[in-house]
Amino acid sequence: MGITVLKDGCREYFRITKAWEGKEIQKYVRIGKDRKKAEKQAMALDATLAQRFKAHQILRQMRGDGVLHDDGRVVGLQLQKRTRKGRKDWQEFKIRIKLPDMPAKHKTVSIGAHGIDKAFDIAVERICELRDIELGSELHQQMMSAKDFYVAEGGCSEARQLVGLLETNEKKRLDGGEESLVEGFQASFDEYMERRHLLRG
Repeated sequence: MGITVLKDGCREYFRITKAWEGKEIQKYVRIGKDRKKAEKQAMALDATLAQRFKAHQILRQMRGDGVLHDDGRVVGLQLQKRTRKGRKDWQEFKIRIKLPDMPAKHKTVSIGAHGIDKAFDIAVERICELRDIELGSELHQQMMSAKDFYVAEGGCSEARQLVGLLETNEKKRLDGGEESLVEGFQASFDEYMERRHLLRG
């Protein structure tokens, strides 16, 4: 938003500009003999547009626009698996929130440190803080109802880990390892349970 001076031949105008939903709104105030009066009118118009924009943002937030995806997931919240050489794989919630006219904000919440349920709660609270959404509000509750999506996604990841471990140990057995099928399964299951304990805290 801003007020600039536009010249059109011998005429001058105050131009009030506001970016709104990807579109640019422009209003004009003719500068006549009383420049201060025209400037006041331009400032009042600028303030009115700012109020309208704020009301529009609040309405969008109440509807969940820009906060919830159509499938109910939380905008800016992603469950991701991380890998690093020399340590076990881990999962975390990645938060990326981009508000109008502001740089994107990034945060992460460790699932290993909190468990997936608590980590989700913390992540949603942080998003509410960044978006200025009141905890306990209807929109906050809608965001919390998305937990099952993410917990199921995390569970699918754990199941894939178990299948991968079973396949690896079975290949070792077939390639001449000493473990029996039962021992290989037990080793895979033990490692899976250890990872699951680390994920859920």
